[in-house]
Amino acid sequence: MTLLIKGSTIAEHVVSKGVSHKLLLNRHETGDSRLEIKKYIVDSEAEIELNLENDSLSWFHALTEGIKIDSVTLDQQSLLVLKGNNKTVIQNSGFSTAEILLCTVPKVSRFLGEGEAIPFKTHSVDWSVEPVLLSEFDSRKRIYLASPGLWQGLSCVKGEMIIYPKGGTAPLHHHENAEHFQYIMEGTGTVTFENSEHIVEKGDILYFFENEVHAFENKDADEFVFAEFFVPGSYKTIWAKDANVCTWLPTGKDLRGRKAARHIEKHIAGEGTDI
Repeated sequence: MTLLIKGSTIAEHVVSKGVSHKLLLNRHETGDSRLEIKKYIVDSEAEIELNLENDSLSWFHALTEGIKIDSVTLDQQSLLVLKGNNKTVIQNSGFSTAEILLCTVPKVSRFLGEGEAIPFKTHSVDWSVEPVLLSEFDSRKRIYLASPGLWQGLSCVKGEMIIYPKGGTAPLHHHENAEHFQYIMEGTGTVTFENSEHIVEKGDILYFFENEVHAFENKDADEFVFAEFFVPGSYKTIWAKDANVCTWLPTGKDLRGRKAARHIEKHIAGEGTDI
């Protein structure tokens, strides 16, 4: 059954002086306990040391400015990916409260290929220089966040940022061989699942299991934006009969209108190569 988690209703727990967290997604609610999501809320000048569990893969996604991870600034257009069995320190160097997501795949080795190993201890991704892709059938935009090309060959996680201007839609579809979530970054949107429409807003999480049919639409907001991640990153997408299959076109530009750092060819969602 699809999970719709209203972020504003999740209890906040103090974990150290000036630092609290919300358990947005409990791993035991996901298939095979494959994913956990926490939001850390850090007061100005506060910090916390975390011990990342063995045989895991985690990534930090800053929701505000001011965050440092191990003294390295992490802005809102970047991710920091960490191999398990690591210690790491979250700091808030800003003047106001900061927020950051920590997403963790426990026992990640089960999603790695035979003989495959995580090739880094930490790895940063600056997605502000990544190519913006434009939907062939409407004005939605996509920017990749996690892919073999971005995560040094790893395919155990796939992720993207999807931007829906007002009127943007994604038709009914489902995925095979992976589960995935959306974290709502901006605006409000309408999601259809289990034959009903639901309203989601900034801070909410959707979690879809395999074969759960869903669709999205931005009816009212100036922009509806979510970050979406699949575990594992190799999966098949099945579209509803007669739907316009989501096909993405290169623009050659990044999010700020500059020449993108690389080129990605036209492709159907979930079927591209060299991504």
